[in-house]
Amino acid sequence: MRKHVWKLILRYRRSVLKKHNTIGHWESLSPDAIEQCNQKRLQRMLDYAYNNVPYYKRKFDSAPKATRMSDLPLLEKEDIKENYEDLKGDGIQDRDWYKNATSGSTGQPTEFVQDAHYASFREGLKIVFDGWGGRQISEPKIKLWGSEEDLSNGNSIKTKLGRWLRNVTWINAYSMRKEDFRTASNKINDVKPNTIHAYVEAVANLANFIEENEVAIYSPNSVMTTAGTLRPEMRNQIERVFDCPVHNRYGSREFGTIASECAWTTGLHYCPMIHHIEIIDPDTMSPVEPGESGEIVVTSLTNFSMPLIRYRIGDIAAFHTGSCECGCNWPMITDVQGRVTDHFVALDGSLVYPGVLRKSLYYCDWINQFQIHQTDNDRVVFRLVSDTETPPQSDLEEISDKTKKVLGEDVTVEFDYPKSIDRADSGKYRYTISDVST
Repeated sequence: MRKHVWKLILRYRRSVLKKHNTIGHWESLSPDAIEQCNQKRLQRMLDYAYNNVPYYKRKFDSAPKATRMSDLPLLEKEDIKENYEDLKGDGIQDRDWYKNATSGSTGQPTEFVQDAHYASFREGLKIVFDGWGGRQISEPKIKLWGSEEDLSNGNSIKTKLGRWLRNVTWINAYSMRKEDFRTASNKINDVKPNTIHAYVEAVANLANFIEENEVAIYSPNSVMTTAGTLRPEMRNQIERVFDCPVHNRYGSREFGTIASECAWTTGLHYCPMIHHIEIIDPDTMSPVEPGESGEIVVTSLTNFSMPLIRYRIGDIAAFHTGSCECGCNWPMITDVQGRVTDHFVALDGSLVYPGVLRKSLYYCDWINQFQIHQTDNDRVVFRLVSDTETPPQSDLEEISDKTKKVLGEDVTVEFDYPKSIDRADSGKYRYTISDVST
């Protein structure tokens, strides 16, 4: 019954199943047909942005000789903050729009607008990627998740009903003490999920606990990892412990799920009719050669309420140079290096997901960028980039109090105010760093 009701809802709510079928058709296209479709949809978005979005009208007029995407200006998180209203498309009031925001894992929490058209393609693509992992609509799924916003909304009747219809059971990845690992293991054994969708670090730590403590664990069809860098040793242990393949995914709040591995795990396929991806040298801003690592730049081809064109998402990857034996001709990215988000260690030895501390910075408008550094078991330094000469003392006290509540009352909390935060040698930004071994 649950499956049939949810399919009926997907059919009529935002036409998600129709979008899913369209995406399924795109899977079978030839490389030439994919390129033609991508260029057509990209040009449609560029034309719309120029004619209907004040911000892009100004920006495109300032680059009148642009003949390639790489000639157009890049969009930064700061641009969204400073031009929020001018980035909205004409007629947004008729588009069933809503607000969303990044988690702050890049050091710059950013609010933006999305709409029903975008959401229907996002949900349709999720269904396709779930299918690659062996899960069909409404088959049981465990989400080992760490989004504070998602978790905080979990008690509403609407959210509970939605999760029941989707057959999704959520486990809080923010709290990962020894007893939490055991509770999570028991929940997996009770639910017997078709798949586990999890933050990389969270499921890697859970797999390590299961193996070290010789816990009997149910084997799903797949484990889908996201929101971090999946290192080879992590993949090997997760696959060994859960006795199933790992499918890595890549996405963001701004664009939803962007790319996913298929059964062959050759690389992460992305649908170029939904996302146009460039990879650039962060120093020269020029496109890199296929196979060469660079910074990911994304253009959404489905969000007309607030188009994000050539958006610097803050992660590193390379274009895969070969084809995939799965038969899907969508392009692939590989060597994806997400934002490095070390777990912190509380005074009692428990692991603490960094999003708990990031949350305390969300509503401090005076913070332009941040880095949280646990230098020792009992010392945390907040590096805050700001234009404000005197930060509000009440905000600093609240940040300090929340940090002590999570890590321990005897933890020393310090504040530093650098002019900027540099990239690591890898080219990635590190906004949560822990020097404390687990």
